[in-house]
Amino acid sequence: MSGGKVYTAGEFLPVVVDLSADSTTVNTKSTILRGVSVKTAMSAHACVISNGSTALFTIPASSAAGTWIPFGDVVLGGGIVVDPDNAATGEIVLVMKELP
Repeated sequence: MSGGKVYTAGEFLPVVVDLSADSTTVNTKSTILRGVSVKTAMSAHACVISNGSTALFTIPASSAAGTWIPFGDVVLGGGIVVDPDNAATGEIVLVMKELP
């Protein structure tokens, strides 16, 4: 990663999520999640990523801008929901690919 940008294979798409929203449904389809980049430094609140109903990953509170968190191309069968704390701030970039 260079200069806060994420470079990945063309079929993977970057999706920016604003953590000031209470909960964001990114999609409801099966999806490969390659990783998450912290675009804007996070507040002192952790951020949960779930497959719609089950919490699967937690991005640590106060993660710095430019932090890359790899997920190893995990497949999330129920889509992706980003659910930060109600008082969270910051932005993350999900690097993902929807499956047919």
